[in-house]
Amino acid sequence: MIKILNKFKIPTILGLAVIASSIVIGIFLVLREQVLITKATPDITPQNITVANIEDLSATISWQTPVEVVSFVTFGSRSADEQVAIDDRDENAPQAHVFHFVTLKNLQPNTTYKYRIISGKVKSEIFEVTTAPLSQTQNTLQPVIGSVLNGEEPLEDGIAYLSIQGAITQSALIKQSGNFIIPLSSIRRSDLADIFKPGEDQLAKVTIIADQKVANAVFKLLELSILPPIKLGQNVDLTFSSGNQISKLDLNKDGLINSSDYALALKNKVDLNGDGKFDQKDLDLMQKSINQ
Repeated sequence: MIKILNKFKIPTILGLAVIASSIVIGIFLVLREQVLITKATPDITPQNITVANIEDLSATISWQTPVEVVSFVTFGSRSADEQVAIDDRDENAPQAHVFHFVTLKNLQPNTTYKYRIISGKVKSEIFEVTTAPLSQTQNTLQPVIGSVLNGEEPLEDGIAYLSIQGAITQSALIKQSGNFIIPLSSIRRSDLADIFKPGEDQLAKVTIIADQKVANAVFKLLELSILPPIKLGQNVDLTFSSGNQISKLDLNKDGLINSSDYALALKNKVDLNGDGKFDQKDLDLMQKSINQ
């Protein structure tokens, strides 16, 4: 009898060992697969969330994600789940983007709205935005118009932000041609109480966010509404060359300040800085503008 039992004892132990080994291997493979899936899943958390263009009936929410992902905004005055708003570029259904730009429309004046961003399956925390009081007036400011270059080619995707001290931040999408336009006729003061009215020497700053790069341009708001091309990665000071100064530097009147203008200044000994003489200061002024 013992001999009979011994015949089955060793195979049984081996069988249990095989089963245990299989379980361990299975658990290892499952965990490894989970790790691989986790590592392969890109981060789609909304970043650089910005509220801009706040008016009495609308506001714009923009953000970016490391990769293209379908995103939208849910919002409401009582809860953040009453209505849905999709990207301004999308018609009937939300599409995948890296730079996201959603305008909340048909809002009520002087009302606080709750909202959250849905990015893929990721839900942001709940934020709030308050609209401006109703206003029937506008200012006479011209829109800020510009273009952006990524290297030597027009930028295809990105967002332009306009910052003015004492005013609500304004924003606009970069079009595929690299152009942007930021209307200012209804821009509000930072306290939302009234339409913003700039001072005579009011400075403004345009910040371009795109392609993991940033560009900035500072200028005088009342003197320069059409900006020269801005290159990603550059910080440009246009205050020294605003208004008539840009016209002075663009000697061949092609809308650009480049080496051709430098050559004309050198050949014709043009007094660019208005000190009554042509010297190295004039060439330095031209060179500075070209380098920007």
